[in-house]
Amino acid sequence: MYIYGTSVLDFTNVSWLTHSKDAEGLWDLTQHYLGWEFYRQSPWHFPLGLADCLYSDPVSIVYTDSIPLFAFIFKILSPILPETFQYFGLFGLMTYMLTGGIGALIIARYNSNPLYSSISAIIMAISPVLTKRMFYHTALSAHFLILMAIALWIYRDDLFISQEAGNKSRLKTSYILLWSALVSSSALINAYYTPMVLGILLLSCLQDLISSGWYKASILRTLTCLVPSLLFTIVIAYAFGFFYGDVAPSTVGLNSLSFNMNQLINPTNYLCNISNYTYSFTKQSYSAFLPDLAVASGWQEEGFAYLGLGMILAFIIMIILITIYHLQPETSSLTALVSEGYSWVISVIVGLIIFTFLALSPVATAGNHIIYSINYPKAIYRILSIFRSCGRFIWPVYYGILVVTLATYAKIAGRVQLSGVNRKNMLAKNILPALLICICILQIVDLYPSLRYKHDCYHQDFSEYESPLNDPAWNELGTKADEIMFYTPSVYGMECNPELSCIFEEYALEYDLSLNITYMSRDMSSFADKKTMKHFMDRENGLTDESIIYIFYDISDIPPAAQSHLNYYLINGYIVGSDLNLENASRYNP
Repeated sequence: MYIYGTSVLDFTNVSWLTHSKDAEGLWDLTQHYLGWEFYRQSPWHFPLGLADCLYSDPVSIVYTDSIPLFAFIFKILSPILPETFQYFGLFGLMTYMLTGGIGALIIARYNSNPLYSSISAIIMAISPVLTKRMFYHTALSAHFLILMAIALWIYRDDLFISQEAGNKSRLKTSYILLWSALVSSSALINAYYTPMVLGILLLSCLQDLISSGWYKASILRTLTCLVPSLLFTIVIAYAFGFFYGDVAPSTVGLNSLSFNMNQLINPTNYLCNISNYTYSFTKQSYSAFLPDLAVASGWQEEGFAYLGLGMILAFIIMIILITIYHLQPETSSLTALVSEGYSWVISVIVGLIIFTFLALSPVATAGNHIIYSINYPKAIYRILSIFRSCGRFIWPVYYGILVVTLATYAKIAGRVQLSGVNRKNMLAKNILPALLICICILQIVDLYPSLRYKHDCYHQDFSEYESPLNDPAWNELGTKADEIMFYTPSVYGMECNPELSCIFEEYALEYDLSLNITYMSRDMSSFADKKTMKHFMDRENGLTDESIIYIFYDISDIPPAAQSHLNYYLINGYIVGSDLNLENASRYNP
């Protein structure tokens, strides 16, 4: 409530969504909202996630980052919802609640004292990686999915494994169903979370295999949990159109949209601004105390993972406590402190290494220095490029560090409470809670600049949306047209002009038009090019169409009127082609 206020929770308030440029200088949130509007107004298709009018053919809602799970639920409820409706504020509130709540649940596994769970909930909920994404990339702020996967792993032995005759154990059906639901729902929030959640599932299976001595029974348990999760997720993905249409699964940017080795202690955050077909970066600091550190490029904003000064100090102190503090003989190592055994430690270390390796990309950097570069075969590189913003894979490592650090403090405190009364234990019993409270306060103070920045972005009066397309000619065009065609999409690519896309998406919604290409998470310009160029070849042969509005990117690449058979106009700064004769519009001679 402090950061975003209550206005974002008003289901009928969309001004902050249509004016997201005024909030953080970014068009992403507007694009996410418009994706929902197109999906809501589209008839039902199969696959269920298809939306009309965003492309020349139906395209899945997953590529507009409009939180497909929520879009699907509220599309079902659409007949009883207000004409203007948004769910992004609700999703944001739910994200903060679940992040803090599941974080508290995890720590409660190690100490039932609510002090430790409450402090942990606060630290989890104000994590900089969450603050950065909300509402910039709303679906990508669902970090509770990672925490829920960690919680299922941690609570597995307590709740989800039953003992059979002969001391054999088996997974309860509820455990298998929970993992299947979590993995598949992650795909319906944002597909980047799916490999993260699956990776944590595999790590929990690895622990089972190691601790059971790689027996046939443990391998069977692993397959029993893994296979249903994979199959259910594939079915859900198919049903929502992940594999439908012209969308290319992989794209460019794998080497640059990465994690930098200093970003766990680097408070530097970058925001990518796209305007007039150019990229620029706004630099911010998320710390009140620590200096900004160099990174290879602004594109490494995707690997932003600042822990916060409080948690950095907490981690250092944890290492010291593990090294020198011996409450009891069995508490002299991290393995004993978490009381999970060597199999747990090995699984955690394996996970940290693999996720960090993926996040670093094939070109690993520390500061502005390249550490190594791997030249993968094209096939492997293409597979990895499905998740091109690989820096995001540092998130399981990030939350793993938070969980291990906070759980260690909770576990030490729990052991102190259970041990005999002596001077050493009494001192620890009094110091540990105070230390954790000080860490929490330091964390809040250090991160205050980021919280204040978000507060100022969203605590402003957003005016009602007014289209820049205010020339009366647009009304004449819109009432007589069915489609907007951009020529040619790949001259610059709609991926490089989200503002243009959002402006004309708003216009298309107002006049019930379709577009041949829009700004989405995957650039489909190459596919749109082929269809557009074929259309103009048909125009050369005399096949005109008054139902299409043509918008031209590049004034140096406009087909001559004798070739296209179009009338050209300059309307609100846009070069427009039409078969209509607009009397009150300014003519343009290319």
